[in-house]
Amino acid sequence: MGPFRWPSTENDIALAREVAASRPEKPNDWDGIATRLSEHFSTDGKPVELKARGCRERMDRLLSKYKQEDAKSLKRSGAEEDYNELKQLLEDISTFRRDMMVLKDKEKEEKRNQAENGKRKAEMMRRAVMERRRETYDDNQDSIHSSEEESEDEELIKKMVRKDSKSNRPRLTKLTAMEMLANKYEKKAELKEKELEIRKMELELNTKKHESEVQERQRRLEVELEERRAMLGLVLSRSNMQH
Repeated sequence: MGPFRWPSTENDIALAREVAASRPEKPNDWDGIATRLSEHFSTDGKPVELKARGCRERMDRLLSKYKQEDAKSLKRSGAEEDYNELKQLLEDISTFRRDMMVLKDKEKEEKRNQAENGKRKAEMMRRAVMERRRETYDDNQDSIHSSEEESEDEELIKKMVRKDSKSNRPRLTKLTAMEMLANKYEKKAELKEKELEIRKMELELNTKKHESEVQERQRRLEVELEERRAMLGLVLSRSNMQH
């Protein structure tokens, strides 16, 4: 049995109808089209056995001619309305394939964005952990330094009081020395408070920035979802018109 030559426009229309209806993507889809068309084209005296590859290549050639606006090659023989039907089917198939390519590209972009967002989130978490560790370390160091300074200050007060008792100057009381140290600690507390305020402002700015990025990503996804629904609705409506 020799290869099928697709002798008429009616054969091309039957192929285009099958492709428009089943929208093949996988090899098994083309196997089904070949089986159905083989039964459709066969007669009692002349059986036809089509292959999936032959159907796929024929459709690719028809679409190529349609895109090149090669009306003469498409029309060949047959009624004008047959040619118009074939042209409409090829337009629908071409539009559907183009829309599917756009959707696949968007899906790839979404996956890429999700991967980038995941990396960005992981980096933010890593920085947050490092910041907490640094703050914990700073607090521990402050506690150690504070304890050391308290010991040093107590020793300093004792020395100042003992030294003053041996001179003729007015006696420096322990209360006076404590007041001097209180002023010192007050200034240190003010500096620490300013540092904490700065950290708080930095944290708030980072949080607002992150929330803004999340809202922008959600807005983009909603827009893309609406576009996808619109494209699928257009394809389905065209398919229903043909049936």
